[in-house]
Amino acid sequence: MCLLQHEVDQCELLIEKVMDNKVCRDLIHGDDVEYERPNITDLFGNKWKGKADIVNHDEKLIIDLKTTADIEKFQWSANKYNYDSQAYIYSKLFGYEFLFIAIDKNTHKIGVFDCSPQFYERGEDKVRKASEAYDLFYKTEDFDPKQYFISKTL
Repeated sequence: MCLLQHEVDQCELLIEKVMDNKVCRDLIHGDDVEYERPNITDLFGNKWKGKADIVNHDEKLIIDLKTTADIEKFQWSANKYNYDSQAYIYSKLFGYEFLFIAIDKNTHKIGVFDCSPQFYERGEDKVRKASEAYDLFYKTEDFDPKQYFISKTL
């Protein structure tokens, strides 16, 4: 991977800001912490894999680091970019609660976002639907994707 110097400087500044925050630093650098930890699990009859940014065994948390263009809109972004699915999958992969640490690329404000039961439920629903679509397209004998369409009532 190749980065321009100003991109490296920006990354280093964001790292410094997060690590200057005691709560974030303690979560990221605990006594029993693993980084970039992969795992595989079975969900709805299909294999799912992921690699956690941080697994904090002391706090029983999976921590995902995110950057954002607007920390005030992070909750909206979490829905738009299916972070609920990520949280659900990773909670099943590692057996811990999921936590996002996000930093605004412009203001350097930090947000720590835990996941509500409803957030996990939305993720579970999306993962179930993705598994159903995968099963239909790849596990259903004689399935013709040209005949597939979505039918809904408005």
